[in-house]
Amino acid sequence: MLEPPPIREETLRVHQANERTMLAWIRTGIALMAFGFAIARFGVFLRQVASVGAVPIHLQRGVGSAWVGAILVALGMLANLLATIRYAQIRRAIERGDVGAPGAVMVYVFGLTATLVGLVMTVLLVRALGE
Repeated sequence: MLEPPPIREETLRVHQANERTMLAWIRTGIALMAFGFAIARFGVFLRQVASVGAVPIHLQRGVGSAWVGAILVALGMLANLLATIRYAQIRRAIERGDVGAPGAVMVYVFGLTATLVGLVMTVLLVRALGE
């Protein structure tokens, strides 16, 4: 019976780095989902306080905390899915010996999307302060 070739220490380190990167993306996705959930729940809390009449709150229609929260939760789920897919692709590339820098499209997409969500949140806050 043939023995599998021994794993070189360098290959093991590359696999471990790939796994650490995947786990960092998973933590980012979980944080996005938690933050989105908290934002959406805060909007529900404000609506309940306003309906009781305990505190006079002017609530506006349109893009609000529920939508921003839902977008962040979806973005977090997408981050986790893409992190898993990217991990598997890079793992196969390492096994083939085709090690190089991974594509940066995912990083750019998440950076731009997070910036746009931040811009929407900033506009909502400025509009709320102006009322």
